[in-house]
Amino acid sequence: MSERTIVLLAVSGVTFLLAAKAHGRQLRLERELEGYHRVVFGGSNPPFVEALWRADRVRYWTIAAALSIAVLGLFALARALGWAWPFLGGGGGSVAWLVVWGAPVAAFLTCGVWSLSRFILAISARLDGAVDSEWISESLQGSAWWFTAALLATVLVLFASTRKV
Repeated sequence: MSERTIVLLAVSGVTFLLAAKAHGRQLRLERELEGYHRVVFGGSNPPFVEALWRADRVRYWTIAAALSIAVLGLFALARALGWAWPFLGGGGGSVAWLVVWGAPVAAFLTCGVWSLSRFILAISARLDGAVDSEWISESLQGSAWWFTAALLATVLVLFASTRKV
C-alpha cells in the first residue's frame, strides 16, 4: 500500500469521526431542546429519546445502504460501459472504500442536517422566549462549525481520491 493511500485512509478516518460527531451533537441538541439532558447509552431512556434514536437509526441505515447499492451499481455500470472510475486508481479497493467510508459519512451528514432542520423548526415554534436565546445562538454556531468541518474534510478526501500522483 502506498504512502498516499495510507494518508488518504487516515484522513478518511478523521473525516468519518467529524461527520459522526456533527451528527451526534445535533441529535443531542435536538434532545436537549425537548428537555432531556441526561441519557443512558445502552440503557433505559424516556420514550421521546428512544423514538428519536430509533427513527434516526432507520434513516441512517436506509441512506447508507442505498448509497452503498448506488456505488456498487455505478461501478458495475462504469465497468460495463468502459468508463474510467475516478477514485483511488479505479479498482475494487476504491469501491470498498466508498462503501465502507463514503456511504456512512454521507449518511451521517444527511441525518445530521435532517436533525438540524428539525431543530431549527422546533426553535422557530418557540420564539416566544421559551428557550434561552444565548443557548440557541451557541448551538447553531457550533453546529455550523462542526458541519462545515465535516463537509470540507469530505470534499478534501473526495478530491484527493480522484487526483493522479
